[in-house]
Parts: sequence; C-alpha cells; structure tokens
Amino acid sequence: MTRVDAGLLAIVLVALAIRLSIAVTAPYVHDEENTHIPLSKTISLAPGSVNLPIRGENHGALPAYVVRVSNMLFGTSPLAFRALHVLLGLATVVLIYRLTQQWYGPVAARWAAALMAFNDYFLSVSARATAHVPHLFLVTGAVYAFSRFLASQRAGWLYLAGSCTGLAFYCKEHSALLVPVFFATLLLPRHRHWLRGPHAYLACAVFAAVIAPDVVWNLRANPETVRVAYTGQEVGQATYGAHLRRVGGLGFSPYPTMFYGKDAVISLHALVTGRALTDNTPEYESVNPALGVVLLGSVLLTVFRRAERDEIRPFLLFMALGIFGFFTLIEQGDPPFRLDPVSWVWVETTLIPAVILAGARLADASWRWRTAAWALAVLGILYAFDASFYGSIATG
Repeated sequence: MTRVDAGLLAIVLVALAIRLSIAVTAPYVHDEENTHIPLSKTISLAPGSVNLPIRGENHGALPAYVVRVSNMLFGTSPLAFRALHVLLGLATVVLIYRLTQQWYGPVAARWAAALMAFNDYFLSVSARATAHVPHLFLVTGAVYAFSRFLASQRAGWLYLAGSCTGLAFYCKEHSALLVPVFFATLLLPRHRHWLRGPHAYLACAVFAAVIAPDVVWNLRANPETVRVAYTGQEVGQATYGAHLRRVGGLGFSPYPTMFYGKDAVISLHALVTGRALTDNTPEYESVNPALGVVLLGSVLLTVFRRAERDEIRPFLLFMALGIFGFFTLIEQGDPPFRLDPVSWVWVETTLIPAVILAGARLADASWRWRTAAWALAVLGILYAFDASFYGSIATG
C-alpha cells in the first residue's frame, strides 16, 4: 500500500481550509457573474431543449460545464458553484507533487506543492468558478503525461498529453502553445527517433480531433454578427480572428513580468518610463515579489546550471521560457468586443514549470545558500497566506 506523505497531506489540508474560506466569503468576480455561472445555467439535456454550448463570450465553454456539474452536486450557493474548482485546484497541487517527486525526490516535491498551493495567484483563482483552475489542471495533466513519456518512453503518455492539451484549449486557446513545446523537446537527440515514427504525429492528431468542434464553429461563425446573450445582455462573441487581433506585431511587453510581482513591476515601469501600466484584471492577485524572485530565480539558475541526467529539465525550460518569451515579444493589439488587449494572466501556465524547478533548486541548494533561499520562500508563502486568508475574512 502506498504511504501518504505527511507533508503533502498537511499542505492539502491547509490549502483546502484557505480555499473554502475564500469560496464562502469572497464576492463573485467579473468572469464568474458575467460568463461561467450564467453560461452554466443554459446547459441542458432536457428533451426538447437540449443546449450544449461549445463556446462562451470569449473562450471555450468547458469551465461552464465544470460549474454546472458543481451546481448539480452541491446547490446554488457561492461555495456550491465553486466547489469543483476548489477540488480541481487541490488535484493540481497533488499532480505537481507527484511529478516533482518522480524526478527530484520528496523534499523538492513538498516545496513544489507548497509553492503551487500557497502562491498569491493560485490562491486567488483556485477558489473561484472561472476558467483558470480547469485550464491549469488540464495543462498540468498534459505536463505530467509528457513527463511520464520522457521517463518511460511509452507512446501512450503522448496521446494523453495531446488529449489534455486539447481539453485545455476549451478553457484558454493559448494552451496550444504546449504543442510546439512538446515538439521542441522531441527534437533533442535522446528523443529524436520518435519523430521518425507515427506516434508523435498521431498524438498531435488527437489534439486536433479534440478541438475540431471548436475549429468548425469558428469556421462557420460570422465574426461580424455572431452574438451571445446568456447574461441578458447581447454581446459580441470572440472568434479566433478576434483573439489574433490582440497581437499588434512584434515588440516588447512588460506584462508577463507582472505575473511575478505586479505592484513592483507597475511601480518600476512608472519610475523608468513615466507611463502607467494598465491592469486589466485587478480582481486577481499576482505572485508576490518574494515568491517571484524564488520562482524566476530558480528558472534562470536552472538555465545556467550543469545538468546531470536531468531529462525533464529541457522540457520545463522550453515551457517556462518559451511561453514567457512569446508573450513578452507581442506588441499590444486592438481586439474587438470585450477582449482585453493585453493581460499579465496570459503567462499563468509558466507557473507550472517554475514551481517544479523552484522545488528542485530549494531541495538541492548548498548549505551556504539554503538558509536564505528557504527563508525567502517561507516569507513569500506566509505573505500570500496572510493576504488571501485574512483578506477573504475581511471581504466577507
């Protein structure tokens, strides 16, 4: 029988308590009361009134189905609508623990789980009925599946990674960026032989098959006339073309950096440029600067660190740096409807490789640096805990 790690159990129980407090007391944010909860109420299998929407106002409708199931199981209170999101958030933490344990050991796994469970951003989204938790859960599932492929060299894990990525696409379309990350990893010498066989391409075909209904909808929809009105107010419905208008060309965007310390980056940008950065998602907290230093510092340290039989390292770096760099090099565009032209939230999936690598670096830190590194990580976690837990009590 598998023995449960007491450290992981403590992390999950504390994380559950904080999320239940937020789910019970925190008011609804914009995405809950304007998208996922009202859209979930339109889902129906009743004879004569079957309605199974593929998309919401801006993205795929999968998060609304999560809300609908939660509503059917638990009722109509704020906690009831959010309950499955809370559970999926905890499942994400457990997946992070399992992945990190398999590659870097139990100490690294506990650190990675704690950093995922108690950073400000994941605390602020994982107790709310929005797209972020299903998205991060499915992306983590894809990362876990691909990591198992790297370890076992069994093709079945590739198909699972493709399936999870396809489902994540129904939460946020930019989850498709995982596909080039997977292929970049397969280009490495140890894995390159997989590109001479069918499985990598068939796994990509699985991804394409999963998202095919959404692609067909986009091909058929008239971007000038397509509308939704599930909130009682008719609004334009965003197609792929509308999303692509968020890209104004090549440039430099400071917004991805905001994910790892929003207030500090906004202040520094204003000091250096004299211009204010617009925060289009003020309802969510970014990672605090202390944890931002730990996470970004761990990624950069891994870049320059000599790797010794660390097969997952290139994959995690491709994901963290590739996605972060992609959004850093995009000039702000001019999208239609209620799409944000730019957002620091777009790089939320970089949190997954960042916490794994941070767990590894904290676990193998030399005695010379361990005290300072662990103290900074604990300080950041305590700050996030205080702001989220007691903040939710004050709000409630």
